[in-house]
Amino acid sequence: MPLRPTPAQAHGRSSHTGSIAREAASCPGTGADFSSETAGNSHSAHGNLGEVNGPAPLGPPEVLAALGVSFRLHEHPEFTNPRDVCAALGVPLERTVKTLAFGTAEDRLLLAALPGHARLQYGALARAAGIRRNDLSPADTGRLARAGMRPGGVCPVSADRAAMVVFDETVSSLRRVHCGSGRPGSSIEIEVAELMAAVPTAATAPIAGLPADESA
Repeated sequence: MPLRPTPAQAHGRSSHTGSIAREAASCPGTGADFSSETAGNSHSAHGNLGEVNGPAPLGPPEVLAALGVSFRLHEHPEFTNPRDVCAALGVPLERTVKTLAFGTAEDRLLLAALPGHARLQYGALARAAGIRRNDLSPADTGRLARAGMRPGGVCPVSADRAAMVVFDETVSSLRRVHCGSGRPGSSIEIEVAELMAAVPTAATAPIAGLPADESA
């Protein structure tokens, strides 16, 4: 199945993205706001995005800030179960975007972003990425670190410019969502259109099924 461009690509938007494995949520009203006004601070503190291959890659919040994207960063406990995070902070699981991270046979990072309550269809993801299902393996801690992220906080936006990112086709309808921030103790609240626009090379494909869908 050929990859379909995201709405951001269709409108010529340019940006950058990356994230992983567990659903991340946050609580409105308890976070710090970031907008284009903070982008200058991100550039001065971390340099430009071309420097992300250095010893300390930018995390998703820094990447978004450098791009001038508005979002809120929320702190929360490091629960291991994403449903506990949602319950504690009052965020519906359906309003989150979870990102699963994989490594390919060529050591390329593959990020699959889908609604928090949905299940990934691995075969569909492999087809969308143009690789064999058997070549999908969970990205380890070291691979995520190279993209500026940690397990439990993966985001579709990352410092890894070469990462392949595939959004499930239903993500664009979620409007404002919560997703991973690169670390398990916080999450990002952002307009989904801005999130998708931050990954110019991302594609959309039907890679997820709802819990009641037995075809996954």
